[in-house]
Amino acid sequence: MVHSLVSLALIVSSFAASSVSRDTSATWQADYGKALEATRKDDRPLLVVLDVPGNPQSELETEQLESKGEQAELLDAYQLCHVDVSTSYGKKVADAFHATEFPFTAIIDKTGSIVLCKKAGKISDAEWQETLEKYQAGEKSSATNHTAFYRGSGDKTSVVSPSYCPSCQLKAQQNN
Repeated sequence: MVHSLVSLALIVSSFAASSVSRDTSATWQADYGKALEATRKDDRPLLVVLDVPGNPQSELETEQLESKGEQAELLDAYQLCHVDVSTSYGKKVADAFHATEFPFTAIIDKTGSIVLCKKAGKISDAEWQETLEKYQAGEKSSATNHTAFYRGSGDKTSVVSPSYCPSCQLKAQQNN
């Protein structure tokens, strides 16, 4: 009787431990359409990597795609999509992003409608980490107020960024 109680306790505790532990390994989707659909459902931004696996000049570093340490937490914030552009499907996805240089990375907002960031070419580990941290919320950055000088104007004018339209600047100068 005691033996069966101990066995039952061990089974229950191991089941509880296994249900609490979480698999933090990154799962990369190879189908962009499915990844985009999952982004919209899960309310997470989409990280897209387009490269040619096996080609050192055209692929992202293997370590950057792995889910280890601090990077595991960062990658967990994203839906992940890794597409091989040497395939016909991959070429279509690359065309959709107007990507001509590889590796190519893009981050799409959590609604799946706005590309927040694009980068073509190799990316350093530091820049990779910084980019993942910056866009993990999956939201478009809001406009910020700042003070700027306009040519011909000695006074400071408050501007809402990102309004750097030449016509707007000309109007601002004429109104001073």
